[in-house]
This record gives sequence, C-alpha cells and structure tokens, in this order.
Amino acid sequence: MQVLLDELSALLGRAVSVDDVAGGVVAHSAQTDGGDLFDDARVRAILTRRVPPDVAAWQERHGTTTAVSPVRVPENLAVGVSPRVCFPLLHDGARVGYLWVIEGGRALSDEETALVEARVPALAARLAPEGEPWEALVTGDSHQRSRAREALLASGLRGRVLVVVALAPKRVVRVLPEGSPVPELGTRTGVSAPHPLDQAHLAYQQALAAAELSALDPALPFVTSWHGLGAYRLLIDGGPEEVLGALSEPLRTTLETYLDAGCDARVAAQRLHLHRTSLYYRLGRIAELTGRDLATGAARLELHLALKLVRLGRRA
Repeated sequence: MQVLLDELSALLGRAVSVDDVAGGVVAHSAQTDGGDLFDDARVRAILTRRVPPDVAAWQERHGTTTAVSPVRVPENLAVGVSPRVCFPLLHDGARVGYLWVIEGGRALSDEETALVEARVPALAARLAPEGEPWEALVTGDSHQRSRAREALLASGLRGRVLVVVALAPKRVVRVLPEGSPVPELGTRTGVSAPHPLDQAHLAYQQALAAAELSALDPALPFVTSWHGLGAYRLLIDGGPEEVLGALSEPLRTTLETYLDAGCDARVAAQRLHLHRTSLYYRLGRIAELTGRDLATGAARLELHLALKLVRLGRRA
C-alpha cells in the first residue's frame, strides 16, 4: 500500500492518501519535493488517524459514500479542505475505502485521472479483507467482521442477509440481501435463514451445515435451506419451539399421540377418545399451523423429535 501511494504521489506531484470506510486513515504519501502539501483537513486526519467529523460531513455532502466513480470535492476554508478528488475503492462490488488526491491550485487532468484510475484496483485489493469475497464477514474474528460489515454498509447493503455456501470443487460463499434469488452454483448448496448483517457469521454456520448435510443425505434437495433441514436442524440447535410454537397444548397432545401410535389413526383416536373425523380435523390444523406435510416421513420425524425435545427440556 505505502509503496503504491508513494509511487503515485511521485508521478502526480501531489499528496495522496487512503481512508477506510469507517473514516480511519490507512496510509498517506510522503511529501515530495515541489509537490502539493496536504491541506489542513488532511493534516488533522493524519495526526489523529481519523477524518474529522466536519471534514467527513463536507465530503459526504458531495456523494463520496455512494459514488462508484471519481468525485470532485470543492474547497471549504471553514474546515480546512482544499479542492480534492475522491476515487472510490471497490473490491468485488463492496466499498472498502477511498483514495484522495489533493488538487490544490491545479485541477487533475484527464491523463492524470486515468493514471490514478489504473491503480485503483490494486489499492482496493490491498485494503479488502483477505480471502474469498465476504470471508472476513462470515469467518473472520470480531475486528475483521466489523471492518467487513462497515464496507458492506458503505456499499449500500441494508437490512437482513442470507448466506449461501457451495462446497465443491472449491467452497464458495455469497452474502445476499434477504429476498434475493439464490444463485445457481452448480453443486450442493446450503442457504441460511435471514440474519442481521452483524450476525452473518452465525448465518454462515447455518448455510455450511445445510450444504454439508445436503451432500451427505440424498433425501435432501440439491439446494437446502436451514429451515429445510428438518430433524437435522433440531439436532444441531435443539430449538423445538420454532417448530411447535404455533400449536396449542391439545394439538401437541394430539400430534404426539398420533406419532407415538406409528401414525395409525385408529389407534390414536382410541387413545385420545376422539372420533376419527375429529382426529383428522386436528391433524389438518396441525399441518396448516406448522407448515409441515404429515404424509412425509421427514416431517413426521422432525415433529416427533421436537415433541420429545420439549419433554427432555422439562428435566429438573
């Protein structure tokens, strides 16, 4: 990073610097003989390692946080800003920082702008989190996740996200806004439940489990969601109320009796002292409320396991 900035500064005869998306000063060029000095705003930023709030507000007012191409920020003597150009640093579509070129009294020419733009990808790659796209967000430590989250927020990603994991021939990870179509990745794929962006690392664990189980169990679909794991999900996180929460106690009793009877409606009706028609009505309500098809073995296994986990949880 430092070598690239010093080379660029020497070519331009201007001061250049790089900030991350959170406003931290990452690197800056050394002053070259005869080159333009950093302005007061940049000197303050270098000394404190952060862009001052008044300077950040002036820059953002000119669209720097959403720009995908160079933006000229005009002079503002009140906050010590001289004319400068912001070059957004984007990596794999995510905003990872900003390259600043101080213009001073000499506007950048088209040739100089092209020279800077040719070096933007290399600078962005050095500022981006290491590893595959999104890897820092889902598998990094708390500091790396925080940095990746800031980059994604700055790139415009909002709301809850899905994490998608494909296993072979090389693990692929994607982070998508909630509601986005799942990309066709050509291999067994797992999809998480929606999570807030700061919990994407938890969503990654869900998607990874779904992908791995999809590869291990041919009964699971090629693209398996966390909620589609059925009994496996209960074995992983033991959360039966997510499955049974909509059922009243009488319906739970009906369901457990029916499943304990091996799904024999005659036996279950006798044990519950119900007419078989009433039993079928209750089973229909259970299917409606849980969203499970009681005719399938996978749904029966999931529901039966959930009921037994509830009982297990009542142990003193």
